[in-house]
Amino acid sequence: MRMFIRLAASLAGTAALLIAVGALALHFWPGTQKVTIAAAAVSPVLFVAAVALAAVCLLTARAWLRLVLVIAVAAAGAWVQSPLWRADGAPTGPALTVLSTNLQVGRADVAALARLVRDERVDVLAVQEITPEAARGVESSTIAADLPYRIVRPEAMASGTALYSRYPLSSTAEIPGFAMRSLTAVAAVPGRGDVQLFALHPVPPTDAGWADELRRVETLLHGVPEPKPVIALGDYNATYDHTPFRRLLADGYRDAGDLAGAGWLPTYPTDKSYPAMVGIDHVLLRGLGAADVTRHDLPGADHKALLAKVG
Repeated sequence: MRMFIRLAASLAGTAALLIAVGALALHFWPGTQKVTIAAAAVSPVLFVAAVALAAVCLLTARAWLRLVLVIAVAAAGAWVQSPLWRADGAPTGPALTVLSTNLQVGRADVAALARLVRDERVDVLAVQEITPEAARGVESSTIAADLPYRIVRPEAMASGTALYSRYPLSSTAEIPGFAMRSLTAVAAVPGRGDVQLFALHPVPPTDAGWADELRRVETLLHGVPEPKPVIALGDYNATYDHTPFRRLLADGYRDAGDLAGAGWLPTYPTDKSYPAMVGIDHVLLRGLGAADVTRHDLPGADHKALLAKVG
């Protein structure tokens, strides 16, 4: 019986080790097949579970050589994810609080969103999946007074997007080339000057245009002339473990969560029986730092709202 247990543990541990290696490889996989995109999105969860199972099983089987391999794979995975946990120091410029939220086709509680905006003294708010009804709810809430400058493009389904600001906006525009509305504006921030804002919502990876739209985001962001600071908020429908998303993090662009050392920040989905497992909502910055990035529940939404304090 003991031999059978050790054999079963050896086989299960080896299989788990191979799964862990595969999950690690997904971080670097450049392909855009739907299966690998979906697997890469949850690869951190898959990796941790597989490493833990492999360690327990191979320890039980006394498979010491393979156990050393598990330790090596675990160290490699920790190194890959370590940029998410290393803070770059607090920002030194005038502070701005920015918030990105997806309303799940307008179903989210706008009153709860207004309380969050007021309680956190939000300066810039990007909203995805804002419907005409939700837009009217925002207009009748305290957000209208707290963030009086705006560009709003509501839609009946998931394509609507809005950008609200405490500070005057200029050069407001809808950005062509995206299936769901993406917006831009320039905010005149006291003590900071002009800050380029983006509210972005590329299509999900189930759409054939996913990789193309992320490339458009890359071109868009990297086309902003320096030294103008940039804040690009939104539901990117991509995680740190997707190679096309990490291509955005070049030419001075950083994820606010990485800058703040906030770690793994899963924001989706929040309407299931299991907790959020993928971090597809982001605040990308250029020319700014981030002191804190936090997630906030919004009743009725299938995403957590993402709040960042930048400067």
